[in-house]
Amino acid sequence: MDHRKKIISGILILSVFVLIVSICSLYVQVEISSGNACGCAIPIPIFIPFIASIGLFIGTVTYYLFSPKFDRKIDKRVLLNFFEGEERKVFEVILNKGEVNQAEIVRESGLSKVKVSRILKRFETKGLVEKISIGKINKVKLSGEILKLV
Repeated sequence: MDHRKKIISGILILSVFVLIVSICSLYVQVEISSGNACGCAIPIPIFIPFIASIGLFIGTVTYYLFSPKFDRKIDKRVLLNFFEGEERKVFEVILNKGEVNQAEIVRESGLSKVKVSRILKRFETKGLVEKISIGKINKVKLSGEILKLV
């Protein structure tokens, strides 16, 4: 919602609330002046907290609707800055593919199988990736916490 629509909607909600409070106050004033204060549909001692509760509810809903929504996404390049050299190559392959075979990481990074295996073991102990063994094939994917960030 753009800024102008938010302002118009906020003013409209505020105006409707003021109108409701004014009508209710007029109703209570008429009941009191006619001497029928205790016989009205909403007892006066309950009326003020009731209107305050409605105001609090409308204020909360308005705040929820108009407050900015923040996405906690991190740019992939920023995430890669935490790694150097060979670790960066391996993590970049996993980051770009999402889920990849370990053999494909070896092929795309140009590193040896042993080197990739050791790097993946470090990533796994740090909680960055999850390794799933399917027979002789190891599937590597980003952990849930990292996926939420990118």
